[in-house]
Amino acid sequence: MIDVMRSDFPSDMVRAADFPQAGTVEHMAQDAMDRLTHYAKENPMAFGLWALGIGFVLGWKLKPW
Repeated sequence: MIDVMRSDFPSDMVRAADFPQAGTVEHMAQDAMDRLTHYAKENPMAFGLWALGIGFVLGWKLKPW
């Protein structure tokens, strides 16, 4: 582990050295899903309206005919 008090490394490099798994795509995707789930639980009405709006726009733009 890097001694933070005596290093001249930027804080993001120190954090990456302490948690090497934090930079993987799987970890970032899981973190995004956790945040989205937390937001959906805290603001169900806003989340539902966003999902409806995004679904409407995607359905309108990607219609097969």
